[in-house]
Amino acid sequence: MSKLRVLGITAIRSEYFLQRPILQAIAAHPDLELGLVVTGAHLSPLHDYTVKQVEADGFPIVARIENLIYSDRDAARLKGAASQLQVLTHVVDELRPDWLLVPADREESMTLALCGTYMNIATAHYAAGDRVVGNADDMLRHAVSRLSHLLLTTHELARERLIKAGEQEWRVHNVGHAGIDRLRSTAELSASELAKALGVKEIADQFAVIVQHPLTSEIGKAGEQMRETLSAVLGLGLQTFISYPNSDPGSSQIVDVIEEYRSDPRVSVFKNIPDPEFVNLLRRATVLIGNSSLGLLEAPYLKLPVINVGRRQSERHHASNVFFVPADREAIVRQLKAIIEDDETKRRISECENPFGDGHTGGRVAELLATMAIDSALLNKDLSY
Repeated sequence: MSKLRVLGITAIRSEYFLQRPILQAIAAHPDLELGLVVTGAHLSPLHDYTVKQVEADGFPIVARIENLIYSDRDAARLKGAASQLQVLTHVVDELRPDWLLVPADREESMTLALCGTYMNIATAHYAAGDRVVGNADDMLRHAVSRLSHLLLTTHELARERLIKAGEQEWRVHNVGHAGIDRLRSTAELSASELAKALGVKEIADQFAVIVQHPLTSEIGKAGEQMRETLSAVLGLGLQTFISYPNSDPGSSQIVDVIEEYRSDPRVSVFKNIPDPEFVNLLRRATVLIGNSSLGLLEAPYLKLPVINVGRRQSERHHASNVFFVPADREAIVRQLKAIIEDDETKRRISECENPFGDGHTGGRVAELLATMAIDSALLNKDLSY
């Protein structure tokens, strides 16, 4: 029996590390064969050519599609998606895999799902059903689910949401969040090893990690919001590690503000923090600040306090380690002081429960792809209403 061919896609650092445990499990499965399309920010010097990480991990790259348009205009991302779709259509048409693996909620998710729909190729959507109000990603995620045949969620409420939306129950599987796989399996570094790897003199007893992205509905405020975050953290004197934002419109404003603070001796700025070092930073951090999904989906596993700034990630399912505040330096300072000093806040964090799985998501996804029948019932999609 020949192996089932699975074609995945990756376009940005955060999504790649979310998917990597799944890609590893697929590559290792005896009944599956993996191919990977690399596109978007991975191929950009602004994001430090993170395709190098994909290459170092040894995944078979079957195509590279350059489509990222460096602009803060809202139309730029759509234009990039259009050029991506044009090339991706040829790639999928030539390869004709058995499965397409579609991640989360970005333009590459939509373009690959469209290929599956029009070419009648079984499509699995990972991280389906999450709710993220106020960003284009939320609508994209739900649209991609409608175009997909197998829906893989990171938690139970997402599974229930999809079923309520009319998806047939047998298509929807709660597999957990694959980001937890990496937290579970990444080797531990000592403080001195971590400092050396990051190129800093030492790792302080208390420090902040900042990962903040623009919001599509508030592009013009992205730089101002970043300044509020940095002013709050540095106002308390914390050592601070900052990773560049994603490639969404508004990101250049955030980068400009970050660069203003690069000369501050308390600040370490990275276009991209390698995964082993990043996981170990999170393990030791006093707080994660910004609006990255990892604060909601991965940080509970570490019982890491998270200050989510602004409306990005609002209404998303989360544990009690997450504190939502407006993009206002005084509000951020108040919450940060509570995390450091307040006993009730510390108790809330220490007792938080992780709803996003046990760190074995990759194997579950690979097994589903290997055993799910690709037949007319799967491909001729219907809704339950």
